Amino acid sequence: MTTTAQPTAHPTAQGALAPEALESTFAACVAGGDLDGLVGLYAADAVVSLPRGREAAGSTAIREAFGRALAAGVLDGGETGVSSRAVVSGDLAMTTSTTGDGTVRTQVARRTAEGRWVWVRDGSRLREVEAALPAVPGALAVA
Repeated sequence: MTTTAQPTAHPTAQGALAPEALESTFAACVAGGDLDGLVGLYAADAVVSLPRGREAAGSTAIREAFGRALAAGVLDGGETGVSSRAVVSGDLAMTTSTTGDGTVRTQVARRTAEGRWVWVRDGSRLREVEAALPAVPGALAVA
């Protein structure tokens, strides 16, 4: 019988003690410009949706996407009126947050072997953030 090791969090992942706390930790990382902290909220095998049907899969691509979004100043971690909740089933959780303007974000989180929670699927955080997309090879940059 062969067993496969469950993927773990990014090596520098801190995650959160509870899935509901991922949202506030994300906001703190954005407010502090902490790219390592943002990447640490995602598992090494996580997937984040980007605009135009693109995806950032894995820590390197997630780091690049969030790095571009942070550099462009388009991430808002200080939204007021954010409510977060989670539905937990064993080592998986669906986390949902709703902003004051009614925007709903939904992610899937997984408990790590260390007992912390990290996101494995984020279908909404960067979906509308064009700055998160990689530059098109050969495209002209306009300042």
